[in-house]
Amino acid sequence: MNIGVYFSANDVVYDWAIAFLNSYRTFNPDLRLILIPFNDECDRLLKLQDTYNFEIYEDPSFARLEAIGQAFELGHTPTGPYWFRRYAAFWGKCDRFMYLDARQVVLADLKPVIQALGDYNFDLLHFDCAINQVYEPGELRRELLRQGKARGFNSGRWASQKSLFTLEEFERFANDALKVREQLNPRNTDQAFINYCCDMKPVRYGHVAEVLGGICQNSWARQSGYIYKSQNSYFVWDYGGLDHKKRVLIIHWAGFSLNAIMPQRKFFNKFFLPSKPKASIPLLQITDLAKFSLIRPFFVLKRSRIINGLYHRIKNLKI
Repeated sequence: MNIGVYFSANDVVYDWAIAFLNSYRTFNPDLRLILIPFNDECDRLLKLQDTYNFEIYEDPSFARLEAIGQAFELGHTPTGPYWFRRYAAFWGKCDRFMYLDARQVVLADLKPVIQALGDYNFDLLHFDCAINQVYEPGELRRELLRQGKARGFNSGRWASQKSLFTLEEFERFANDALKVREQLNPRNTDQAFINYCCDMKPVRYGHVAEVLGGICQNSWARQSGYIYKSQNSYFVWDYGGLDHKKRVLIIHWAGFSLNAIMPQRKFFNKFFLPSKPKASIPLLQITDLAKFSLIRPFFVLKRSRIINGLYHRIKNLKI
């Protein structure tokens, strides 16, 4: 069985990609890795190919996938259509595979997740869920919920198998989905799309944590608890919480920009800083601390209900 992992990135997320690649190869030294270029801005990234032993996947279908993305775009995200390139993995180089965005770090061997597809007879395994990030409240969402569907899984990390979808199927589903576009999330176009496709086909899909057990439900960086290491594995200490002492396979920063105060910054640094000259690391750490001290007060103010509400009222004033 030919298995591997696809990831998507470009030069804009170069630093994210460095941390991702270092973490991936720490825990998956021999697992096949394939880059789906996010767009044509990949010159710096491609120079890392030999260092991290990844292949490059270019496919004529990218243009048609981007056209689907463009049809779903409501003007919120200029780069949104490029997100759809990831779905070329369904007719790519691997029989079973994972897909991962670059804005995350890997903290475990990923082969058991991929192998679980065959072991437990699933078409697709996913991580975090948030239905509001996929379906808007409405009749479509209610009907899918009545059918036991509409999990609303995140499109930045999942495992599946070749030929689950074809490009022609995606185009047919896209035409159908556009008829109910107002009932899909306005911003997360690729995420709404793949969930819609999985729910309409339908696909046998499940949450990695629920299928395998002993794994955190939430892999988002802004989760509760403290992540600690024990015997080369990572766990969450969240006494009284649902994920207490469960394994962490991935930490992702969906929705966060790369800055000094982002949650779980220490895990980004752990895998990013080794790529820098040793002499420069102390300076980078001091710079991080200084930025944190400067930015933190503004972040606290931003989260204040009163301050945030005032900001949006001023922002929305029509002058």
